[in-house]
Amino acid sequence: MSTAPAPLAGLRVIELAHWVAGPACGGVLADWGADVVKVEPPGGDPMRHLFTPPPDSGATHSPAFSAVNRAKRSIEMELGDEPGRSAFEALLAHADILLTNLRPGALERLGLVPEDLAQRHPRLVYCSVSAYGWEGPQRDAAGYDLAGFFGRAGVSHQLTSTGTAPAPFMNGMGDTFTAMSAVAGILAAINERHRTGRGRFVEVSLLRTGMWALAGELGMAANGGTPKPVANRADNPTPLFNVYQAGDGRWFVLVGVEADRHLPAVLAALDRSDLLQDERFADARSVRRHRVEFITLLDAAFATRPLAQWAERFAAHDVWWGPVQSPAEVAADPQAVAAGAWLQLRGGGGRSVEAPVRFDRQTRDEVADAPQPGQHTAAVLNELPKP
Repeated sequence: MSTAPAPLAGLRVIELAHWVAGPACGGVLADWGADVVKVEPPGGDPMRHLFTPPPDSGATHSPAFSAVNRAKRSIEMELGDEPGRSAFEALLAHADILLTNLRPGALERLGLVPEDLAQRHPRLVYCSVSAYGWEGPQRDAAGYDLAGFFGRAGVSHQLTSTGTAPAPFMNGMGDTFTAMSAVAGILAAINERHRTGRGRFVEVSLLRTGMWALAGELGMAANGGTPKPVANRADNPTPLFNVYQAGDGRWFVLVGVEADRHLPAVLAALDRSDLLQDERFADARSVRRHRVEFITLLDAAFATRPLAQWAERFAAHDVWWGPVQSPAEVAADPQAVAAGAWLQLRGGGGRSVEAPVRFDRQTRDEVADAPQPGQHTAAVLNELPKP
């Protein structure tokens, strides 16, 4: 069994978080070697009870829960009473990072006001992941990534073709983007603490992460311009940057972002280099003007072969493209295996998607699954210095 680098070994993280965005941040920190103690209410994180695995899978947790909570330690603690709050303060006194995605108002009621916490624990890096931030009239509104990242930040709008309804669910993608933003902010604050000896309050929101993802389009709108709408594929003004269907029904995307450069290669793969002599398709500007005709021509050509044959022809002519894969196809993709994208969960949990950053080209073979609720309560509390 190989052991991948653990660059965050020695850091202690107290995670007061549930669902996805906060735990995903803690999951990356744990993947990179930090000791992440997940503080759960009696009964555990509510995500434990949803997306359960099939009865015959042998898995203890759902893949979604394992992906963001593996290799952590879990303690159950009631923060609504004095013994629980005292124990939590003792944990913070011996921690490097507090990570939470509770709403600002709930954190204030628990006595976790950033300025006050900085007085009590000056070396602590305190990271809050929220829907809409700590200021403003909707700071305590429920968000989730569908509302805060996709909806309110404009991402869903910009992913939706004109005249069609936005996709209703996207499976926590905005949560994971926001989690990685939180990881970056935490590590920046830890780096600063090496110089100053003091921690810092790190604030990350679904709204601001979604807006940052759309910085170009939002900047255009904020300065009086009109962002380009998502075009229907049949009328896409950039036909070489579009999706197509092969003869076996499988979809793929062409990524000929520099149309004049990529047009000859695509036409050569189709055995239609003669079209370069057609004034309608001679260059990128002409293709744009006659895009409906050109897309119709490509649709007809691509329908004549299965995707596997097109893959061979694209490779022979250096066409830039990629398959549109289902989750089952990604799970069987040999390139994903070669890139180190999978690891095995110990204890029968099956495979889990590895964090997206690899160090020194080393790949982990396996890792502990997510803990049971409160599995490590006694052990963690016994580690605290006795008063």
